[in-house]
Amino acid sequence: MSTTTRRLPVLGEVDVPRLLAVGSVALVVLSYLSILHFIATVAGKPTLLLGAVGVSVAAATLAARVLRPRYAAVLALALVAAGTYYYLGTLPEGVEVYGAVGPLVSDSISLLSGLSILRIVNAGTWALAIAPGPTFLAWYLALRRHYVAGAAVAGFTLGIFVLTGNADAPTTLLGAVGVVGAMGFGDVANREHAASQSAGDGAAEGIDDARRAILVELGAVVVGTSLVNIVPGRVGARGGNPLGGIGGGSNTVEGNLLGAADSVQIQGSISLSPEVRFTVDSGQRGYWRIGSYDRYTGRGWVRTGESEPYESRLASPRGRSRRVEQTYEFESRMGNMPALWKPVEIEEADTAADVLPDGSIRPVRPFAAGESYTVESRTPVASPRQLREAGTDYPTAVEQRYTALPENIPRRVADRTSRITGNATNPYDTARVIEQWLENNRAYSLDVEKPGGTIADAFLFEMRAGYCTYFATTMVTMLRTQGVPARFVVGYTPGEQVARTEWVVRGLNAHAWVEVFFPDHGWIRFDPTPGGARNATEQNRLSEARENNETNVDTERTGPEEWTPTPDPDEETATTPDDTDVRTPNIDQPLSPVGGDSPTPPGLGGGGFTPSDPGGASGFELPTLPSREQVGLGLVVAGAAVAGLRRSGLTTRAYREVWLRYQPRTDPVSDTRRAFERVEYVLERDHRPREPGETVRQYAADVGDERARRVAELYERATYAGGVTEAEAGEAVSLADELVADGGLAVVNRGAKSR
Repeated sequence: MSTTTRRLPVLGEVDVPRLLAVGSVALVVLSYLSILHFIATVAGKPTLLLGAVGVSVAAATLAARVLRPRYAAVLALALVAAGTYYYLGTLPEGVEVYGAVGPLVSDSISLLSGLSILRIVNAGTWALAIAPGPTFLAWYLALRRHYVAGAAVAGFTLGIFVLTGNADAPTTLLGAVGVVGAMGFGDVANREHAASQSAGDGAAEGIDDARRAILVELGAVVVGTSLVNIVPGRVGARGGNPLGGIGGGSNTVEGNLLGAADSVQIQGSISLSPEVRFTVDSGQRGYWRIGSYDRYTGRGWVRTGESEPYESRLASPRGRSRRVEQTYEFESRMGNMPALWKPVEIEEADTAADVLPDGSIRPVRPFAAGESYTVESRTPVASPRQLREAGTDYPTAVEQRYTALPENIPRRVADRTSRITGNATNPYDTARVIEQWLENNRAYSLDVEKPGGTIADAFLFEMRAGYCTYFATTMVTMLRTQGVPARFVVGYTPGEQVARTEWVVRGLNAHAWVEVFFPDHGWIRFDPTPGGARNATEQNRLSEARENNETNVDTERTGPEEWTPTPDPDEETATTPDDTDVRTPNIDQPLSPVGGDSPTPPGLGGGGFTPSDPGGASGFELPTLPSREQVGLGLVVAGAAVAGLRRSGLTTRAYREVWLRYQPRTDPVSDTRRAFERVEYVLERDHRPREPGETVRQYAADVGDERARRVAELYERATYAGGVTEAEAGEAVSLADELVADGGLAVVNRGAKSR
């Protein structure tokens, strides 16, 4: 008597290991493509990138059927060469060549040494050029059963983004899981393919060992990467100035703005550092500027381009300017060189300096406490009338670089800005209106929750309060939607004045503001952050530090009693838009700070919200959706769980129970046959299988249950006698349901008793 068990009916044969191996390679490919898509969204055209990737995948799918690997490799190299040619051919005019070897090699060296891809001026073009080659080759190899080679190609590409800091931990984890999965599942798939040609116990045992190894390796990758963050975060997330010298930690305004030299990642709640940083002896009070950022990522800022060594006097700003000499002396380690805009000459310094792409200066090594330098600046001098008449004849390079926005900025940002500035007839009035609208309609607060989505959109439509980075980011974004060149600037506010020409600057004076470009005048400062509330917050923090006797809060010339200037009627003053009372053009009533475009509700007045009501958005809040990395990781974990369940046999048992207990109705013949298959499966499991040559009727008679005999009779009629009626099919299904519910053992027992 045979003891083999009847196989459970399945929907179709699927090569699961191969499917998982190909899916693992696809996971690595999707990991680096997600980064390229982010780069294209910020600095290019994501639709073009997706189109290029789609063509590459389609070409690889076709090539896998007709092309040998050597020819596919040649085609992949051709795609890389074509991408390189395209990249070089689209370099914008005026881009500096970083060394004699040319932009391509120089960019490649810089990337491998840690330069974020977003710092490349034409990063969007770079992403579009690099995507097709590795995607084509990795997918081709996966379809040709060369899983490890495909994962290696995709993993190498992902590794580039790990080196540049553009790959965050979740993305890197997904890629690592994909590589391990391609190796493990690929091994199982290839072993099963070989075993199907020459089956044997040894081959089956090797397949089982490979499956167990996959689960162990995947678990190690997930756990290890979760416990140890081995890769830098997405651009802007890396803490610490490479030149050092920022105290107070990255959770302070100063650490956030100045801790990473070439990027700013906007945070949530933040604090102030009261420690003294430097003193300034200057003939003019002003904002001690550190540098600017031109590329907005939606979540922060990046400075594009490379610095050059400072060798001689720099160019003066466009238009009229005033010469101002400043001497800075440091009270603690500092990796920046503050200066009034625009610095033109370093007259005396304890270290060499570099010139940043925007014309700012930075030391090649950090300053130590007690070191100093003297710099000459030429500060722009222009009246509101001159700026209103400046026009819009922007240089092409300025317009392209400083009006660019990510593709995912919601349209409603531009729409609201157009309403707010509807009566402004020139860029200067547009900037003034936006500056005053933000100052009047948003409160100043350090206690905010970092929003989802893009910062400017959230600050306009969801938030009631924020600090300088939120105000400056939103104003730059609003201006750019109107075609006005603007940039995000960081540095320090004047600080505490201790003499007519001397100021003491602390960490809490770190600040962000806006510069707007005007033809024939250059970059002019605007500051949308409410000054009164900001100053009050800084003074409260300073008073608290003094009461708690915190260190490095005061110098010999500072203290609770501040210096009071004596008016000097002969003192020269510069007429600039920063110290001139400007009448705002008439505009509609201020908009509601949250949602919609309705006027400000009665009782709030034109000033909007006050610092006494600081938090984020009120009322209904949308649930926080998981990030794409969380979704991807969840799919990986779910896949691993399914693989484990499949290995343990739970999925087969679950499918069997559903198949046994649930029978959807189709047609009488099919329903009757399915009913008998269910009955036969239960009897085979708990009694015995049907012998070769044993008829259905003989088998049911041997069991001895009338219900089984009746189902067998209806099965024979449906199969051999031309069919059954709808009622007879329903009877067969009902009897099968009863037999399944009773269990095969009960059936056999009743049959034995009846005999």
